[in-house]
Amino acid sequence: MSLINSYRKFLTGKLELDISIATCEYNKIYTKDGRVVRDYLSQYGALPFGHNPEFCVKAVAEHLQNKSPVFSQPIFQEETELFAQELVDALGGWAKHVTFANSGAETVEVGFKLARIKTGRKKILSVERSFHGKTYSALLATNSRRHNIDHLRNSDDSFFKLALNDFDALEKELETQEYAAFIVEPIQGEGGMNVADPLWLERARKLCSKTRTALIFDEIQTGLGRTGAMCAAMDLGITPDILLLAKSLSGGLIPTGAAIYSNWAATPEFDRKHSSTFANNGLATAVGRAVIKELQKDDGAALTHVRKISSLVDQECERLAKQYPGIFSCRGAGLMRALQFKDNQAETNYFVTYMQNSGSLAWLFCSYLLNEHNMMVMPLLSDKCSIRFEPPLNISEQDIKDFFLAVQNVCDVVQNSRYDILLAGLIEKPLSDLPSVEQYYPAARAGQTVPTRNTATGKKRGKKFAFLMHFTVVEDCIRMMPKSMHIHYSEKEIRELAELIMEVGAVDYAPEVALEFTVSNEHSYADGLMIMSPIQARDMMNLSTAEKVNLMKEFIAVAKREDVEFFGLGAYTSVITRGGEQNLNDIEGLSFTTGNSLTALATTETVIEAANYNLIGSVISVIGARGAVGKLMVSELSHWCDNIILMGRPGTEKRLLVELVPILCQLAFSAEQSAQPGSVIDNIQGYIHSCVPELSSYIGALNEVPDQVVTQVCELLLADDLIVSMGLGTSECYQSTLEQSDFVVSATSEGKAFLNTEFLKEGAIAVDTARPFDFIVTPEQKAEVLEGGLVIQPQALRYGDVNMVGLPPGINLACLSETIALAMDGCEGKFSFGKSIAYSQARYVLDVARNQGFKPLGYSSTPSGNDYTDGIESAVSEGKAAALV
Repeated sequence: MSLINSYRKFLTGKLELDISIATCEYNKIYTKDGRVVRDYLSQYGALPFGHNPEFCVKAVAEHLQNKSPVFSQPIFQEETELFAQELVDALGGWAKHVTFANSGAETVEVGFKLARIKTGRKKILSVERSFHGKTYSALLATNSRRHNIDHLRNSDDSFFKLALNDFDALEKELETQEYAAFIVEPIQGEGGMNVADPLWLERARKLCSKTRTALIFDEIQTGLGRTGAMCAAMDLGITPDILLLAKSLSGGLIPTGAAIYSNWAATPEFDRKHSSTFANNGLATAVGRAVIKELQKDDGAALTHVRKISSLVDQECERLAKQYPGIFSCRGAGLMRALQFKDNQAETNYFVTYMQNSGSLAWLFCSYLLNEHNMMVMPLLSDKCSIRFEPPLNISEQDIKDFFLAVQNVCDVVQNSRYDILLAGLIEKPLSDLPSVEQYYPAARAGQTVPTRNTATGKKRGKKFAFLMHFTVVEDCIRMMPKSMHIHYSEKEIRELAELIMEVGAVDYAPEVALEFTVSNEHSYADGLMIMSPIQARDMMNLSTAEKVNLMKEFIAVAKREDVEFFGLGAYTSVITRGGEQNLNDIEGLSFTTGNSLTALATTETVIEAANYNLIGSVISVIGARGAVGKLMVSELSHWCDNIILMGRPGTEKRLLVELVPILCQLAFSAEQSAQPGSVIDNIQGYIHSCVPELSSYIGALNEVPDQVVTQVCELLLADDLIVSMGLGTSECYQSTLEQSDFVVSATSEGKAFLNTEFLKEGAIAVDTARPFDFIVTPEQKAEVLEGGLVIQPQALRYGDVNMVGLPPGINLACLSETIALAMDGCEGKFSFGKSIAYSQARYVLDVARNQGFKPLGYSSTPSGNDYTDGIESAVSEGKAAALV
């Protein structure tokens, strides 16, 4: 089984879409457990008359019973020639040639080959949001975010796209006379059921004739009845040069495709250079001829029925659109529709907004329709929150009415934000345990305090920004779930569901917008986005290098699509890019920050305030000292403390000193920040004055200190471990270090808790900056464990209903705050970049943040216990968080 099929099986299984089929007939699917499911998908339009239509089955049976040939190359079968002529006649007689194929994508390849041979040109023009298949050239002509493959596209510059119904672009491109073909779907299928303007298609016909460009109508989905006509081209009165058919031609039994083309497009060279082993297929011929006959019999009664049913669909869609304005809408024509849903009331809830924008909510709608109404549909994956409606052409009026009653039920679920009902089936929770769908529960758990769109007037506009976020632990997912689920699910049930979502997120982690808002202060404002991936930290770290690159490409693609000018790397997006140094090759024109500067300095501010600005004589251990945040924390604390213990992974003690001593020596020379008497920096400066006085003139010099000067002092300090006497040491034993430390700061990328608080010294203060947290908080501890890297913002703002991480309004993560402050200030470039951030830049970031109204959250109001819940709001309001004792 291929990886993609394994993924589909995994996903459909989790959403209870992986039913066990016993038999199929017409639009009915009979399952092994006795259910009868009505099919409104028709294999994405490939079952024109439902499953196993009797007339097609009969044609196959007769062909086999007569022992007629199936494959007979190189002998061409007479039946196949008759089939070709019947196709030509059924389509109006404009074409003279037919080339059979085995799939829709293969017919696209035939069309491109025909056009290129005929015109001697290479370029192909197609349409944005198009879909033409997944073979090489068909994929290059496809313009879909889901199907783009960069390393294929970058190797071929022959494929160009224009917007659907853009008259100016169409004329501009075709007038160049550089294109072999213009390929277009009269109704875009995968692209969203978008209908091409008939006048635009007529203009394309004229321009293609004028410029000797082959006009290719891709009617793989629209052809043979889907719009109530043999093909959309006939209905529009437009004659293409090449027309492509496939899905309906198969009758739902034998994969078949056909490229039908005019004398103008035909060339002897193509005939000499094209063949297909399986295209001359006797069974496919038998089925195809039966389909043509069925569509034409009784003066085209089957097509008349499609038009009648399509009119009923129009009526039902109009009814629902009026009854549920802003919630339900429909696009498409005939029996080829996109039914779109939107919950505007949930725009402050991360869970629902992400699910809508990513298309994940559409999967849940399909699961609900299947498991509660026994109706089969699937998402239209190229559209944000749409389901695909393509029933068999012979669907009954009653089936249509029943289906739209079920859709009305989905609309009620959305209107009343009943996501508890929608997701109940995933954890086998009986709907009888829940209130009726008529009862309304707002999706958001709290009101929005940040405007969802810019309302600032008379203020300086900052850069539009995005913050890249993901789940760090399962509690993140639980917190973001809609209100009805918190009310009606038990703690065990909501955790089970969250773990399932995280399991799916490990496989399908495509990022999308989860919140839109505006931040302002007295003098400036900036519009912002939260772009979220459902992957958690440990799964992100387990991705392969290529997968990490692709994940970041997807994040950046969403940012660019939303016209973002500045973005911040949140949580492990900074870790997997090594502080922005890797996997960011697609950010031309964008500025960004990792947020590590403000994270580090906000953490040290908590420690310094907790010590009443006197750390001399205190022991401070820094866990994760080799990281970007850890190095900055050491840099700042070295100005205040005389006993710092560096801790990293076991065996890295020497490496810690080798990396950090040069940074501290540089700070001692530059004297950027005044140092407390007796602190590590002050001690290094004293050593320079007394032991290498010839270098003391460099201390406080305005010009940058030469590298060789810093290197000389470093070598002296490291040679005989003199740096230990300056107040900087290392340890490989976590337990003994914690037992002697008055203060502990931790900022690792471990991805899980690994530090036991029972080893903390009584009365000690630990500030945990890691996400997920490094400390395992236990009731037995006799020390304070505080959340680090937090910032007080200009106003009592809440980002979304749970303030992203459940913090009270006005307090949030320093990495997010750094992103917002720099964007509001209009800063450009890379900030807090790499694994060693310049101390001067960190101080600059802090200054910008303060100027924009952001300031580090000091000890007096820092939440404790590593617990992002709404409950900490009361603790903060009391002025000081209570320690867990």
